[in-house]
Amino acid sequence: MVFTAAAAAFVVVRRREARWRREAVSERLMAGCAVRDTAALRGELDRFRRRLDVELAGAAVVEAAGVVVDEAWASAPSRIDPFSEGGL
Repeated sequence: MVFTAAAAAFVVVRRREARWRREAVSERLMAGCAVRDTAALRGELDRFRRRLDVELAGAAVVEAAGVVVDEAWASAPSRIDPFSEGGL
């Protein structure tokens, strides 16, 4: 009877230790995945910010060019409307 109880206790302890090891490995794996995913997300955000900066710079150039064209058109001495001269 004592041997059976000791064997049962041994099995319970071994199963508990195995479960703790599995949980520890799982926690390390999940932490590693979180670090990997965070690094990947950070990289995606950095690439997005660079693309956004390029697009914003391009939009600023187009806007500045529009201002220059508008000012040149407003100060043109002839004030000719290209659309009224048979253009379109």
